[in-house]
Amino acid sequence: MKIEKLLIKDFRSHALTKVNFSSGINLIIGQNGSGKSSLLDALLVGLYWPSKPKDLKKDDFERINGSGTEITVFFEKGNVKYQIHRNIGRGLAFVKYHDGSSWKTLETGQKPVREWMEKLVPYDVFLNAIYIRQGEIDAILESDESREKVVRQVLGLDRYENSYKNLLDVRKEIDARIKAVEDYLKSTENMDELIGNLEKELTSVLREINEISPKLPELRGKLEGLEKKLKELEKTAEELAKARVELKSEEGNLRELEAKKSGIQSMIRETEKRVEELKEKVKELESLEEKAGEYEELSGFYRSFTEGMNRIEKLLATYSQQAESLRERIEELDKKEAKVKDLMGEKEKLQRELGALEEDLKAYQRAKELIANLERLKKRLTMSEEEIEKLEEEIKKARERKEEINRELEEIGSRRGELRSIAGERNKAMMELKKAKGRCPVCGARLTEEHRKELLGRYTVELKEISAEMKELEKREKKLRAELVEVEKTLKKERELFALKEVLEQIRETEEKLKEYDIEKLEETNEKAEELKKKLAGIEGEIKSLEAEIEKGELLRKKLALVEKKLRELEEEKASLLDELKKLGFGDVAELEERLKELEPAYKRYIELRPARDELKREEDLLKSLELDLKAILKKIEKTSKRIDELRKTVEELEKSYDKEKHEELKEKTRELSKELAGLEARLKSLEERRDEVKANLETLREEKKTRKEKAKELEKLRKARERVQRLREKVKAYKNLLKEGALAKVGEMASEIFEELTEEKYSEVTVKAEENKVRLGVVYNGKEYGLGFLSGGERIALGLAFRLALSLYLAGEISLLILDEPTPYLDEERRRRLVDIMQRYLRKIPQVIVVSHDEELKDAADRVIKISLENGVSVVREAEVG
Repeated sequence: MKIEKLLIKDFRSHALTKVNFSSGINLIIGQNGSGKSSLLDALLVGLYWPSKPKDLKKDDFERINGSGTEITVFFEKGNVKYQIHRNIGRGLAFVKYHDGSSWKTLETGQKPVREWMEKLVPYDVFLNAIYIRQGEIDAILESDESREKVVRQVLGLDRYENSYKNLLDVRKEIDARIKAVEDYLKSTENMDELIGNLEKELTSVLREINEISPKLPELRGKLEGLEKKLKELEKTAEELAKARVELKSEEGNLRELEAKKSGIQSMIRETEKRVEELKEKVKELESLEEKAGEYEELSGFYRSFTEGMNRIEKLLATYSQQAESLRERIEELDKKEAKVKDLMGEKEKLQRELGALEEDLKAYQRAKELIANLERLKKRLTMSEEEIEKLEEEIKKARERKEEINRELEEIGSRRGELRSIAGERNKAMMELKKAKGRCPVCGARLTEEHRKELLGRYTVELKEISAEMKELEKREKKLRAELVEVEKTLKKERELFALKEVLEQIRETEEKLKEYDIEKLEETNEKAEELKKKLAGIEGEIKSLEAEIEKGELLRKKLALVEKKLRELEEEKASLLDELKKLGFGDVAELEERLKELEPAYKRYIELRPARDELKREEDLLKSLELDLKAILKKIEKTSKRIDELRKTVEELEKSYDKEKHEELKEKTRELSKELAGLEARLKSLEERRDEVKANLETLREEKKTRKEKAKELEKLRKARERVQRLREKVKAYKNLLKEGALAKVGEMASEIFEELTEEKYSEVTVKAEENKVRLGVVYNGKEYGLGFLSGGERIALGLAFRLALSLYLAGEISLLILDEPTPYLDEERRRRLVDIMQRYLRKIPQVIVVSHDEELKDAADRVIKISLENGVSVVREAEVG
């Protein structure tokens, strides 16, 4: 598979991005957050959306304020060009292929396109064999178990493990089927015996059916005759019972009617008596109506008069008190106006005194600011003048020493390059000498074993000397770099020195300015001014308070006028009430109260008798209703007596024509005959059902007999299949282990080469050992094997990277694409430089490599560089061919 082009619209920070990929090494480079890793996420979404990748949701990548995410991926597989397009927001997707002249559609729809892609390149294969994700290096280093998991995924060993497990499931299924067949054969061993028993039972059932069938018609005829006679008797018995019930009902009705008649006659007599009594009460009520009317009129006036007078007296007292209080407050406010005039004079005097001090106060404020600034500057000055001068001298010396160290490091680097070149030449010469025959590849003379040994010995000594010198250079370099770190620490203090010198200069300038002011005199002036301000503030506050009260004076006068008006109105209302009392003929309230006492007994009797009129009418209406009810009941009694006489005659006639003994005898005979017939019919039905059941069972058993022979043959086949599946499982397991061991051996060789370069040949070999559910990783140092704990942090990361690259290189013959996401985040500067050489030497074996990184040094190994930057919140892509 080879990626040719990627088009992205509204995906995270990408508004509209187009990226072309070429053969060789494609480097996507940019700062963190620029959107480079988003290109790989967009590639995954474009190929395998919607269900994969599971950790990417639409809300995670849809661009804010965008019109909708769209992704198009152009790629080649098996010399056929394809393109997959997805519009995520609208749920549209299609895949097309190029037939040499135009694009042809293969599939449409999000799910069909994903399923098609899964068949072309399964998601797990893409993610494990092609795509080395961020963090996978850490997984390799985490534990033997997690390393084994990565190896299993990358090498595709899961397929063999799944096959091994699936074959176990197949074997279990075969075992289950073998047991089921064996159980079936065991349960059907007595098949012939069962068939014989059923044939005998069928003969017996048919014989009994033939005996019962002729008896049924004769019994049914007898039963019909008896039932006809029984119906006639039952009809007569039913009519007789009905007539008796009706007779008893009518006799009961007559008794109830007689009782109701007596009750109503009694109620009529009582009601007539109550009517006479009520007529007497109504006469007395009419004689008291005049006095009751006078009492109601006078008592109503009395209530309103007393309530009104009480209300007026209370309000007069309240408003009189308010008026007195308002007059006192108005007098007080007149005195406060005079006081405000006196205070205004004092205020003007104090303001004139403060104005005379204004220039001195401004000078005091300026001096105060200078003092405060001086204090702040002194706090910022963390060193004395002598210490500042000493620090300046140290920085000067450190700058000179840094230049010396850099010169020496350059000389060491140059010498190391020379030694590596010489070592490379000697190693090459030694390899050629070992392979050479006939002529010496060094001097061209005839090559003898003695000459070969002499040259090899000399070159070996030279290489040892070079190695020793390289080690000395390395020690010296480490020492110089450690010293350089200390020098840099000193140089970092230069900014602090400049700041301290500037603060010192500002302190001197401030102290000179302060000499121009008489601080003691200015402080006395300030104290005097503060005292004047305090007095002035007190007077102003008092004036403000008095003016606020004076402003209320007009309001108080208006309020007093309203209160006085209200008092006049209340006096007028009181006089009006007294006039009304006189018009009624009373000189005062006492006379009115005396008249009410005289009228009260007559009024109370009137109230007592007032309901009599309504009661009289109700009783007269009740009397009329009772008389009507009595007439209706008398008519019903007459009608019911006639009906009772008729029913008695009917009962006598029916009793003469009905014989109860004969009826019971006929019932018993009918029951016995019906029971006998039902028994025979039930027995016949049961026999017929059993006949049909036995016939069906016989047919089933005969079919089962044939099936049993077929099951015996199937059992033999299943036993042979189980043996074949078990042998195949053992072969799959052996092949998987063989493949794993062989692959890890090759991976170990390639990892050793890469790791040796990343560590400057410090380690001679990487050991990879496969165990059950584990892959152990180690290194060889000075001929001895060590575990990962022996390595430094940087060396561990370098080993993880070497091992993971080796896995992909092992598959280089099978895959044509490799994607690396941030392979260098934990590598130091030297190892990053070495990774460039490794990429150029090893990764070029893979037709297409895509690397995502923020490391500028990787550009040296790239054939194409794709730069990404974030400009105004939008990712911008710039492409360049570099090799």
